[in-house]
Amino acid sequence: MSNAKKLGLWTLVMLTFVPTFGFGNITSNAVYLGPAAIPSWLLVSLLYFFPLSIMIAELASANQDKEGGLYTWIESVIGPKWAFIGTWSYFVANLFYLQMVFARIPVATSWAIFGENRFNDQNAHLLPYLSIVIAIILTYIATTGVKKFSKLSDFGGKFTLAATVIFIVFAIVGYFAGTPSATQFTAENTIPKFDSAYFATFSWLLFAVAGAEVAGTYIKDVDNPEKTFPKAVLIATVFIAIAYVIGSVAVSLVASPEVLEQENLKNAGYVVYKILAENWGINGKIVVQIYALIFTITSIAAYIVWIESPIRAMFAEVPEGTFPKFLTEKSEDGTLKKALWAQCALVVVMIAVPLLGLNSIDAFFKLLADLSALSLVIPYVVLIGAYIVFKLRGTKAPFTFFKSNAGAMTFAWIAMVLSIAGFFGAGLDYVLGSETTKDAVVSIVKTYGGPIILILLGYVLTYFTKLANKKSGDIHLNS
Repeated sequence: MSNAKKLGLWTLVMLTFVPTFGFGNITSNAVYLGPAAIPSWLLVSLLYFFPLSIMIAELASANQDKEGGLYTWIESVIGPKWAFIGTWSYFVANLFYLQMVFARIPVATSWAIFGENRFNDQNAHLLPYLSIVIAIILTYIATTGVKKFSKLSDFGGKFTLAATVIFIVFAIVGYFAGTPSATQFTAENTIPKFDSAYFATFSWLLFAVAGAEVAGTYIKDVDNPEKTFPKAVLIATVFIAIAYVIGSVAVSLVASPEVLEQENLKNAGYVVYKILAENWGINGKIVVQIYALIFTITSIAAYIVWIESPIRAMFAEVPEGTFPKFLTEKSEDGTLKKALWAQCALVVVMIAVPLLGLNSIDAFFKLLADLSALSLVIPYVVLIGAYIVFKLRGTKAPFTFFKSNAGAMTFAWIAMVLSIAGFFGAGLDYVLGSETTKDAVVSIVKTYGGPIILILLGYVLTYFTKLANKKSGDIHLNS
């Protein structure tokens, strides 16, 4: 394959930026944390996001001839068992994420067409049906291959970045031009209060910035991957970190936490654009419609990446016989079409079951969703552990950011501690929200034990797959 057909630097930057950055994360945490969100995003970026992205860049450069992303980075250092645990947890968490997010596209489209959310009340019942249709359409696009849908990410990502920069510039210039800040900044509300409520919210911030790993599954499609992939990851990381930190300042200048709290959080990202436009004497409805159109395109691109990338990570490089053959069959360009449609079918079932009134099955899926809540944390703990072993062995990668192992190990252990603390902190909301001791115990088991239970379910699936293969004579298992 010629270099002309491969992914370039900026396409890869946008493939990382689009599924990772979300303007809604800024507005929602402006409500949860107020001005304290600003130093919180800064701490998360410096102590977690940058180190994690650097680890990904180094491990990816050492495995540039493989397309498994997260799986191959872990497997190459600490073996297939840990690679399976990390990637299966990642896949499961993403599966339940997909179930929830497809409804956001009709809402964004409504803002783009009408300048308002028409799915708030009487039309809300349409969202599950629209979500099913969207899941099928986006899965089909994902099956066409990364070189095609990456163009959508490239287009949408650049416009999203531009829209975010314009918002920040106009908010800050407006403030210095005389528009008073909508939020009063004081030492009391800007310096985080390190209590349980803050710790729970801060923990989720850690995983809001994670996402640099999604582009790793496309490294074989990258032009000059040894240099291009690490550079793209670091550029995207800088863009995302700056957007979150300075974007939080800009949102605070435009709208107070109290104003945003009055809006449904899914509407807050649009409302701040409307307020900013009106502060400048511009038609707020038109500005919101333009932003919503950009956001719709970007959301479509982001969800396609989240549909496709975890499938590659889970099924592209696993040993033969781990899963049924149809899940690991690849087309010529490496796309796992049958696995994508299997995922789509499962997501559609999860969306459709509540509509059918099948209470027992619905309760089962809700239980699985509860069990998967913190599964997203496991892959990063395992990945950081793999990187620490990678450095302890003195392995040399084509791309190395840290000049000394001491610096690399320091940041790796900080990220590891934050990941583990984040695991327990992110579950506090579920536990503290319990009304009785019994409810608290059940929440603890489901929240903190859930990822372990789902990992065991993954092993059960592989066990029966290997057993079936052994009986059919497709492969010979080693004891």
